[in-house]
Amino acid sequence: MGEKEIQPLLEQYINDTLNPETNFWLAWEYDKIGQNAAALSYYLRCAELSDDEDLVYECLLKTWLMVHRTGRRPWYEHKQLLTAIAQNPKRPEAYFFLSRIHSEKGEWKDSYYYASTGLKLCDPNPKPLRTDVNYPGDFSLLFQKAYTSWYIGQRDQCKRLWVQTSKHPDLYGEWKENTQKNLKNFGIDINPKEVTDKIDIVLQGQYSEYALETAKYYLNLDFVNNVIISCWMGDNLPSISNSNILFTQNVLPETNGTGNRNYQIISSLGGLKLVNTEFAVKMRNDQRYDLNSMENMFDFFHKNKERLTTFEGDETKPKNRILVGGVFEGFPFHPRDHVFWGNTEDLIDIFDMPLDPRGIEDVVKMKREEYWKYYDCYIRTESYIGSHYCSKFDNRIKKYLLKPDQYLHDNAPHYNEALELSNDLSKKVFKSFPKEGIDLEWDKYNWKNYPYNSQYDKFNERWHEDGY
Repeated sequence: MGEKEIQPLLEQYINDTLNPETNFWLAWEYDKIGQNAAALSYYLRCAELSDDEDLVYECLLKTWLMVHRTGRRPWYEHKQLLTAIAQNPKRPEAYFFLSRIHSEKGEWKDSYYYASTGLKLCDPNPKPLRTDVNYPGDFSLLFQKAYTSWYIGQRDQCKRLWVQTSKHPDLYGEWKENTQKNLKNFGIDINPKEVTDKIDIVLQGQYSEYALETAKYYLNLDFVNNVIISCWMGDNLPSISNSNILFTQNVLPETNGTGNRNYQIISSLGGLKLVNTEFAVKMRNDQRYDLNSMENMFDFFHKNKERLTTFEGDETKPKNRILVGGVFEGFPFHPRDHVFWGNTEDLIDIFDMPLDPRGIEDVVKMKREEYWKYYDCYIRTESYIGSHYCSKFDNRIKKYLLKPDQYLHDNAPHYNEALELSNDLSKKVFKSFPKEGIDLEWDKYNWKNYPYNSQYDKFNERWHEDGY
């Protein structure tokens, strides 16, 4: 069977020995029939000849795999994987293989190092390789870090990582069985029942002691189930004994997006995916509402959560209306992003959106204090979030997002068209909490109370009392 595929490739090779594509596919055919030495030779030639970064990386992995099958040259294997990482340090496969090689030898710190480094540096959605390289999937590094963290004394982290691994949507087979076995050994329910009478709170952003204290503070509320601190790989997390405070660490994006919007999107979505209650709250972790305010918002939400409209083309969504801290009159699709309170499925739908492909500082260097001067050059962050969610309700908004300079930038030619649609739709999608009885402190700006009057006068922020 192999000869039929190999013969025409050999003829192509004879006519053009320097063609990297021919070398690669010829190697692949030998690879498939177990002719490792021949495959190794052509993979090496392809790596030397090609200018395609991903193809060279794949060939380097393949050369490692050919030698790995023999089991006789471990030093070469290790160096070849390091060469692959040097070729493309943002791909996960080589980190995983190195971590596994070290864990199989009981070299736990080395194994943990490669798993942790890969999670921190790698693109969470890498371009697929051309062929199978025996890489299990994008849960692999997380699995390896969970596995090895126990052996280097990170016991609390180990439990958190196994929970996080178990939530991965692509986990399968023995990987899933082993994950569930470890959870069972820790006494963690592998099939938790959904909690319906309480809420989970997601605090998103870089970890800080303030965030941890806020999590403990909110657990004083009888309607709070868990508080999930959704932060970043590399954040130095403490060891805590409170089982109602969970951590999840997300991979930083390549670009932060204008106003760090990509950070908010990723950490919000990462935390919401761990929620185990019907309703949930997404908050910033540098802000803190007092307990009376939380109780007032809880009651107000349940009185005002009924949905008033549906997705275009899907009448099953949303489950409920989303309640927010306020809205900005005069800006299209612009809820205040301090708090999103709603059905968990709806909150996931809000933050399941494309990342900002290019932040303002990817184009021109400037201080964040100067961003306001250029609102006619980019979408305001909260409008970016709001318009993406509202586009699920009205397809016209997809056009606005495709041509933001025409519709969504300040003073855009068709800004009034977008604003008119926003004024009609946003009140059906979002509902603002009242300002009466709701207060927060903002550690970042040293606010002890929320400045409702100045926000109303200077920035046109509005609340329930204003009809929003």
